[in-house]
This record gives sequence, structure tokens and C-alpha cells, in this order.
Amino acid sequence: MLLSLPCTTIQEMPTVLLNLILPGPKTYSGEFLEAKVCLDSADPCTTITEFYAEVRGRGRTGWVNVHTDKIYETEKEYLNATVNLCPQGLTLGPGRHQFPFRVGIPPNAPSSYESQFGVIRYTVRVVLMTNSEQSTAVEIFPFIVVSTSYFDDIPSAVMQPIDYKDEVDFTVCSLPFGTIHIKVSLPKTGYQLGEEIKPAIYIKNGTRKTIKDCNVQLVLKAQFTAISRYEHVNDCKLVEQQLDNIPLGRVKGRSETNFNTLKLTIPDYAVPSVPPDQSEMEHSIISLSYVLQFTAQPQIEMEIPLMITSLGYRQQPMLSTRLSTTRGSPYNESPTEYL
Repeated sequence: MLLSLPCTTIQEMPTVLLNLILPGPKTYSGEFLEAKVCLDSADPCTTITEFYAEVRGRGRTGWVNVHTDKIYETEKEYLNATVNLCPQGLTLGPGRHQFPFRVGIPPNAPSSYESQFGVIRYTVRVVLMTNSEQSTAVEIFPFIVVSTSYFDDIPSAVMQPIDYKDEVDFTVCSLPFGTIHIKVSLPKTGYQLGEEIKPAIYIKNGTRKTIKDCNVQLVLKAQFTAISRYEHVNDCKLVEQQLDNIPLGRVKGRSETNFNTLKLTIPDYAVPSVPPDQSEMEHSIISLSYVLQFTAQPQIEMEIPLMITSLGYRQQPMLSTRLSTTRGSPYNESPTEYL
């Protein structure tokens, strides 16, 4: 009796490996993305029929309304370019081969951003077609774009010192219980990525009640806009993210307190809130804003709007296609290689 054995298909291993070498961890809008596609081949002879890179930038928002089950989604394209990396019919031997290319990032391209309800992503899709199935490959590599904005692009008033004052009146059974006076002083309200915010906070508690859980925090507010799939009606969703926080403790009744040594840091990896083109704000599917927020119990909240740029003033040097060096930056200037 003959036993039929299952036929196993042996898959041949790929003989090429594609990598992408970037000049730095991020590219600014309005600059050129200068990168290299690295091809490692183990074939003695590889004939290329197609070899190109697709550079894409897309934004997408979407969510499902849990009350109505309506689906909201929107997509927007910011960059679409295709670059041929070599002529058709090129023959390559074994070893490593590099293919440089250059693509301009639009000046109004928004920054890369990732969140639950919306993303802005930039990718390089490398496609290699050869005379052999084992040496044919497709790889997708992400890269980061930061929108270019300067202090020169924002009103000069935000670069001046300012005091924000607020008064909270408390009543018990319609009878006045006292007033809490709050003053937040800032040297300016315009900052760049990686910069420190140094507020001074004065609190005068005119009540007998202790103010508890005093906090000052840097908050990023993201607003997402999407369109319902069938009714084509716009809907918005607002999400807040805390980037830095300093607990201040309590302020006793009938007392005054000054907090003068506070320091919050805007992360280098944060996204600037000032777009490169102000006219794009009303058409943006993802809008970002920053506030300095003071909160305390019972039910005290105070917000100060901030404007965050990616760079300082225009006369400050910025290296083209390379990361501008900022004090305290976690990045270095060495090339970024995807392996």
C-alpha cells in the first residue's frame, strides 16, 4: 500500500535587502529630503527592470460616534512624488549599492503627528523589480517632517512680558465666603520647541478654606475634523495631552503664596502649533494649540494660550536638510539608517 505524502513547497530566501539612509531624524517643510536607498544584493547578477521611490505625505482623521454609530473619516494628501532610482536594465553584482535621491517637501506641509483619532504620516515606499522573484522587493520607510515656523511669523506682542489675573468668589448659602486672587506672570507667550517656560504664580487666598491640589501644567490641545461617511456632515473631536506638570501643593486660608522658581519644558519632539502658512489653519483636519494651565481645588481653572514655533528668529542659522542644533536636544546629527 502506497502512502501519499503531502507535498511541501520550499520557498527560496530573498537575495536582496533594502534600507533607507536619512541625513537626520527630521526634515523641515520647505527643505529637501536628501536620502539614499541602500541595496544589498547576494545575487551574482541582478538585472533591474524597475527601481523607484514613492514619497508620500498623508493626513487621516476618523472615529465612530458611540451614540449614533455614525462613522466619521477624512483624508488629505500633502506630498506625492515618485523618483526613479536607476535606469531600466541596469545590471548589479553582489555587494552594497547606494542610490541617492532628492525630493522637495512643500513649504505648507504640516508636521508629522500620531494620535488615536488622527495621524499625519510621511513615508518612502521603495519598489525594486528585477529578473528574479527572489531579488524583487518592496519596503516602506517612515520619516518625520516638522513644519517650519519662526518667531517672526507670530505677533510681536506675544514676545513681551504679560500678567494674567483672575478672581474667584466663593459663596455659602448665597453669602460671600471670600475671594481668591490669582496672578500668573510670564516673560512671553511665544516659545520654540525645546525651550523652557518659567511662570511666576501669586495666590492670595482670602477665604478660610484651604486651596488644595494646586498644579501648573503644559497642555497640548488637538482638534480633529472629519466628515460622516454617508451624510457628509462635519464633526470635531477635542483631545488634551499633558506634556509637563508641576504640583504646587496647598495654599492655606487667609494667606498669600508666591511660586517663583517654576520651570516647564516644551519637549523637542513636540509638534509646533504655528503652521507655516496661516491660511491653511481653516482647512486643516488636525489643529494643535498649547496652553499653560493652572488648576486647584475647589474647581479653580485658569488657561493661558501659548504659541509654539519650530525655530527661533529667522536670522538664527539653520542647516539645510540637517537638524538644527538646539541646547538640550536629544537628537544628534548622524544619519538615520533603517536596517
